[in-house]
Amino acid sequence: MTDYLHAAQTLHRYLSHRFWHDDGLVGPDVGVRFNRVMWRFPKSYLGFLDWQDDYYYLQGQGYWVLDNWQLYDLTGDDACAAMAVRCATGILNTQQPGGYWDYPHPGWKGRIGTVEGVFAALGLLAAYERTGRDDLLAGVLRWYDYMIHHTGFQRTDAGLAINYFSNKPAGLVPNNSTHALAFFGRLAQVTGEQHYLEHCPALIGFLASVQMESGEFPYSLKNETGEGRDRVHFQCYQYHAFQLQHLAMYYDSTQDAAVLPLIQKVAQFIAGSVRADGSTRFDCTGSPMRVVYNTAAIAAALGIARRLGVHHAQAEEDRAYAYVLARQRPDGGFPYSSREYGFLSDRREYPRTLAMILYHLLLKAAEYHTEYRQQRSLA
Repeated sequence: MTDYLHAAQTLHRYLSHRFWHDDGLVGPDVGVRFNRVMWRFPKSYLGFLDWQDDYYYLQGQGYWVLDNWQLYDLTGDDACAAMAVRCATGILNTQQPGGYWDYPHPGWKGRIGTVEGVFAALGLLAAYERTGRDDLLAGVLRWYDYMIHHTGFQRTDAGLAINYFSNKPAGLVPNNSTHALAFFGRLAQVTGEQHYLEHCPALIGFLASVQMESGEFPYSLKNETGEGRDRVHFQCYQYHAFQLQHLAMYYDSTQDAAVLPLIQKVAQFIAGSVRADGSTRFDCTGSPMRVVYNTAAIAAALGIARRLGVHHAQAEEDRAYAYVLARQRPDGGFPYSSREYGFLSDRREYPRTLAMILYHLLLKAAEYHTEYRQQRSLA
């Protein structure tokens, strides 16, 4: 536990000192469109310039709230609990009256993303669970109502797929439906209200119908009206690591065994991404690209599958975690990537992805902490 907790605490201090702005994490991001594909590299190599590209991503805030509660549980540090509450309050204060949150990056200006809203709501829900503050739950329920009545679903022969955006037509993206399952499950668990699960069987039906024998979900599918496009592969392994985590969050909340076969097949798929040196494959095309937060997510997902008893890949999990720990800088941060396009590196540090790495380190530290407590109780 000591190695993982130390790495997590060092990263937490780094994030707090560099990117924490009173009630939220604010900083640069990989972004979308041209910035994601190419423009971030000049920014990385010319890091001494002020690029004025700081953003407030709700996904980053959601992870930060979860991170701080986990650190509080492990260390008893009241400052972490206070930071989680302040961050959740910031999330609430940026919610629009309609219940949604604006997309932060100008490349998608005006869009209302399901992923951003779900992570905002998960952060609010975690803080409500600890504090009992009614205003936090009210924000969660405003987002739930928005998801159901404005984001909406697309019906398929096998079930329902939640929309990627509420205000821009698109195809079917399985990744978003795993996010929705995690949120609905947690909402039902925290409130004790089972009606929040009413769409879950149909979401699971859709996911089961499109999962391939390899365990992979296609990235996107055309809908019945021809919107969107069929695309099997996109950042294959990191997407599936997060999908496994969200399916497992739903299972932990509901004990609905219908998702266990999906989790087992995803775990088998992502285990094959771990190289001999512990780095993980970026996609299914043989790209040499290495992204640290992807590897952290895959390591954590394999650990979750192991603890659920659906797939055992301990050697791959350990190698991946060791690779992540070895990438940490003395100040606590992590570089983003190496070997992109074969020779480029992105050495900038992005608070959203760093908060994800922190979350995955804390999952491992918490597992060791639980084992230690169990051993003490038996002694």
